[in-house]
Amino acid sequence: MPPIRSARQPCGPLGTSKKKKKMSEEEKNKILNLLESIPNEFRVIESQINSESIGEYYELLEKLEIDRKPNESKQVEKSNDLKSEKPSKELLAILSKIGDVKSYREIEKIIKSKDSEINEFAHVALKFARLNLENQLSDEPIGFISSELGGKGNKLRYYFAIKSDNKIKKEKESIIVEELRKICKRSDSEFEEIENHSNYVLIKILVSIDFAIGNVIEELINKCPFVDEEYLCTNVEKPTNEFINKWIRNEIE
Repeated sequence: MPPIRSARQPCGPLGTSKKKKKMSEEEKNKILNLLESIPNEFRVIESQINSESIGEYYELLEKLEIDRKPNESKQVEKSNDLKSEKPSKELLAILSKIGDVKSYREIEKIIKSKDSEINEFAHVALKFARLNLENQLSDEPIGFISSELGGKGNKLRYYFAIKSDNKIKKEKESIIVEELRKICKRSDSEFEEIENHSNYVLIKILVSIDFAIGNVIEELINKCPFVDEEYLCTNVEKPTNEFINKWIRNEIE
């Protein structure tokens, strides 16, 4: 597990620019009604989706040449052909790129069917379908941010560990939590939980995409002089006790 991994994923096919078709007011209102509960310009995947599924989605779009040769009527025709069969990843990819409310609802139906083979891929397709709808209403391409630990709203989830040469007692743990809550309040972030492992604490936190996680942690360390300046941080997966102890012993390359 790498200590730090970038949370931003490339925008991929959604980052390409193409001429937008002119929509009627009725079409715009349908999209707006669907998106009205999503105020942020950036989207965080809220379920813990494996990055392999996101990569697979990009690869399938390339294979289908959906963006290189955009032709909506052919995409709709292809999706209609596939609907007569068992839901597939190919169908989900095409539906996510058609860019209308009907296609978005079709993906939702597939998710509700709870097909375990394609469920995770279906969630990826739904997120991109939402972004595709938003792009139709925006003059600028909308970015895509993902983290394997998930997130909430405009926040990404991280785990970070801070250590001490001495035992971190309950009163010191309370100071860490109190100071972190103050920092979170100033940085549109959320403290979630803390685990005390005597010589280190492991903290789970949601950090706004407008703030750097490193700055949040370093401000906390400055407020808590009883902990070391060095820290471990990841947004890939929860680090194990074994991994953290290897880090403490400087056994990680």
